[in-house]
Amino acid sequence: MGEVGGAKGRSITSGSADDQMYCHLCTNVKANAWCLVCSIYLCPTCEGHHKKIPTTKDHMLLSGPRMPPFYPPGSGSNSEDIQKCPDHPLEEIKFYCPTHDSIGWVACHTLKHATCAKQYIPDKSAKFKSSNDYKNLTAEFQATDKNASKHLQEIDRCLKEVNKLSTNEINKLQQFKALIIAYLDQREKELLTEIKKRRDLDTAALEKLQTEVKALQSSLGKAQPNLKSHEENSNHLFISAKRAQAKLNQLQTSLDDIKRKTQVRPYTLQKDPLVETLLQNKNGVAQIVSSAGNNKLLSLCNTSYKNYA
Repeated sequence: MGEVGGAKGRSITSGSADDQMYCHLCTNVKANAWCLVCSIYLCPTCEGHHKKIPTTKDHMLLSGPRMPPFYPPGSGSNSEDIQKCPDHPLEEIKFYCPTHDSIGWVACHTLKHATCAKQYIPDKSAKFKSSNDYKNLTAEFQATDKNASKHLQEIDRCLKEVNKLSTNEINKLQQFKALIIAYLDQREKELLTEIKKRRDLDTAALEKLQTEVKALQSSLGKAQPNLKSHEENSNHLFISAKRAQAKLNQLQTSLDDIKRKTQVRPYTLQKDPLVETLLQNKNGVAQIVSSAGNNKLLSLCNTSYKNYA
């Protein structure tokens, strides 16, 4: 059996008369008696306590050579029908302490509940099946199972509500995104139209000036040969020169006017500062906030958990 009560024990099924038995309740103390009811070995001190405790004082004890020379077969067996002590897996639960509502092997109650009014389980359990305690326990199991079923229904309802809520909010987000994209597309279209309009107006103005300069060049190209043709006649040359000078002055004035008009009217795309701030904001466009409805749903679920607990 290994160590019993902290002391050397015997084999559960075998042993010899020469083997020394040890007290179950003490450490390395030789046994002096065997309790037929509790199926334990007792040293002289524990035997004295055993005879004084109300619940064990009437137990039959075997002492000296009458003690079994080994741990009797059936005591501490591995039968599934026998409830074992959680602290001593090889020992049978035999006592109940109503003060602490606990059960255990005799050693547990001798050491931990020495001052308590213990009850011997075979005596206590005889009428337990027909007792109110058993009826109340059965009713409590049924009530708890019913409460668990209600809780599962509530959780299922909460899960459906959560899925419905998420679906609704995802739809709202996608609709909002569609509105933003439509707005951006419209603004892009309007801005592109304005840019193209400015480009076309400036292009037309510059092309007109280009045509005028080419016309002036053509006039200059005609004026100079005409002047050369009158060099043989002083009067004609003088008159032609004066006319050519007036024409040249006119052309120069036109060129100065064209130069003044030849320019690019600059423009730039100015971003909306509100949109710039929005893009820099990690919670921009939209954010998820708890609403009264969500809090109510969470409260209902929490209430269910509390009821189940």
